[in-house]
Amino acid sequence: MKAIYIHIPFCDHICTYCDFYKMVAKEELKVNYIDYLIKELAMKKEYLADIETIYIGGGTPSSLSLALLEKLFQALVSVISMDDVQEFTFEVNPNDVTFELAILLKQYHINRISLGVQSLNKRKLKMLGRSHDKKSIHQAIQILRTTGLTNINADLIYGIGKERFCVIKKDIRKLMRDKVTHLSTYSLIIEEKTIIGRQLALGKFKPMDEDKEANIYRKLCHYLTKNHFVHYEISNFCHSGYQSKHNLVYWDNLNYIGVGAGASFYIDNIRYTNVMNLQEYFDGIDKQELTYLETTKLTDDERMAEEMILGLRKLEGVKKDTFHTKFGVDIYQQYPFLSDLITRNLLIDDNVFIKVPSDKLYLINEVLVNFI
Repeated sequence: MKAIYIHIPFCDHICTYCDFYKMVAKEELKVNYIDYLIKELAMKKEYLADIETIYIGGGTPSSLSLALLEKLFQALVSVISMDDVQEFTFEVNPNDVTFELAILLKQYHINRISLGVQSLNKRKLKMLGRSHDKKSIHQAIQILRTTGLTNINADLIYGIGKERFCVIKKDIRKLMRDKVTHLSTYSLIIEEKTIIGRQLALGKFKPMDEDKEANIYRKLCHYLTKNHFVHYEISNFCHSGYQSKHNLVYWDNLNYIGVGAGASFYIDNIRYTNVMNLQEYFDGIDKQELTYLETTKLTDDERMAEEMILGLRKLEGVKKDTFHTKFGVDIYQQYPFLSDLITRNLLIDDNVFIKVPSDKLYLINEVLVNFI
């Protein structure tokens, strides 16, 4: 077990597009939650001996007070050997970044920041329900870098309404000037139970045409690679050596532990998701018996399908030898249709990896549907 994800389900306000488990809460509930999260950590101590990556996400982890964050960090340091941790990521909203927060993060071994930018464009930020602006993003990055937190990812969303590529290009240029090391770029996915999802149902929001969205994606990939960003996963780009080690655990289909209400984790071919109800979460911990929203034991066929679906998201693809070692079967024996996908130029076999051609990544769903 090399990776742990910790979920903080609190936000200062709810964004229009977000479908993650989150809520606006009073300080008393936040205090109670951190107490129970620490108890869950203790329950899972047996899995924490060899942790190499930590990711604290949400929600908005930076919506917690400095005192609560320090309490959580102290608990982590007591159960995880920080000498073994290679990457410790903490999600932050730009408006929350202060020198006091940055110094605290640095003190407790956080060495990677994921900044919830989404856009620097005033109109887009309003549509997404974000409360920051481009000035606060610049200030946040400067504070982080001044404090020594220089490994910074910025999340960006594109494909909103009639948006053109020049809008996101302008955002990227500003972020490059601020020397971010990693960019995660996502097309807007409209989930039913979000504010935008309800607007769509009422005819008040019109999604972008798929062909136009694909065209923006192609231009985005070209622009970032031309500017020396390594395109290593379908939505992720970084300076050389700054790939997200934690997220690669997911894409490599490896085991990982999860802590917190709504957190998911994968152990011994079983996928778990903690219950998304705080009282049920608290009650389960009190009984020393966690309550799950769902548990799914994967069959061998399901495990192999996940290996392909997750692995083909990476630009390097799925390593044939690793597939054979994991599952004891040749990849072509399991999936004879791979040959047809290669003939159609939707996949490449370079003798070591099977992968999606870089100029066909926008067609990846046409490939992945074969494994479902």
